[in-house]
Amino acid sequence: MQERILEKLRELREDDLTAMEFAAGRSVEMMQGYCNITEIPEELVGVGVMLAGMMLDGGISSASVKNIKEGDVSVAFREGISKEDTAEMLRCFRAELDRYRKMDW
Repeated sequence: MQERILEKLRELREDDLTAMEFAAGRSVEMMQGYCNITEIPEELVGVGVMLAGMMLDGGISSASVKNIKEGDVSVAFREGISKEDTAEMLRCFRAELDRYRKMDW
């Protein structure tokens, strides 16, 4: 599945190959973890490509506000993807992922 996602990413984007490989692998891991499955169905290739693209773009938003200070007006931005960003990314595709989600006892 990772190869299919990487193939689609390469068609759509011109990012660094190493970054695309990581994002493709990570998107598969995220879908496996969320759905509690080991094999990702072919129907979720598009979701994997979108998740990988979101990661390459820096998460939900590439420049999220980390800290705002009122005194001398200072705004700090955080970079990278946080745990909350990951949860939000999966929430965006919940309707598609929930069809394949299995119970974890």
